[in-house]
This record gives sequence, structure tokens and C-alpha cells, in this order.
Amino acid sequence: GVVAKVADFVNVMYAGRIIEKGSVNEIFYDPRHPYTWGLLASLPDVDTAGDELYTIPGTPPNLLKEIKGDAFAPRNPFALKIDEKIAPPMFEITPTHHVASWLAAPNAPKVEMPQDLKARIEKNRKEANW
Repeated sequence: GVVAKVADFVNVMYAGRIIEKGSVNEIFYDPRHPYTWGLLASLPDVDTAGDELYTIPGTPPNLLKEIKGDAFAPRNPFALKIDEKIAPPMFEITPTHHVASWLAAPNAPKVEMPQDLKARIEKNRKEANW
């Protein structure tokens, strides 16, 4: 929330690498990386009931060891076979929005963000009049 109010552009990092970058609106209202989805889903809001918040499954990688492929793949329920072998390059979504995910490759299977996050983003978009 603070980032959205003080920044124009955002870089989302995982395991020391930028995995998504774009304008605040692109990252908060049209995220494309499953890690970004997890981060946004884990943010509390006024509608969050009780103490339960979404958590990203698994544990972060040991950065003292060499990472083969996509560092987020072991925690990513949408990971592809290629993620285990080759780290994804940055794919252009728009001239200002880029994502390092094989899911953004032209021939990748279509994967939608989780419905609960999609509904939350739509609610936030309406409240922000964006």
C-alpha cells in the first residue's frame, strides 16, 4: 500500500532477481508473475476476516547454493517443465511492464491469476477509480 502511494514504478524481486517490473498500476492491477500474485494476495485489507492471511507455499531458496532454472519454480503451482532447467528471460507485456516468467512466453499455456485475487484487484480498481 505504501509503495502504491509513493512510487510511479515498481520492481518485484525474488531470490535477488527482478521478476516483474512496471508502473504501480500495472503491478497492482495487472500482475503477471505468480510470485506477485502471492504477494498481493497476502496483503491484509479491511475485509480480511480474523488473523488468517494467504501465505505462499514452500520456502525461499538457499541463496548460498546455485539455483538452476527459475528460483520460484518449487513454490509455483503453475510452474512448467522448462522452469526446472532454464531461468526465464524478461518478456514484454507492455513497453513499461515486463515479467520473468515462462508463462508469458507466446506459446505458453494460458494461466489465470487466482479468482479470489482477481476479485480483490477488481474491488481495489473500482475504489481507486482506475
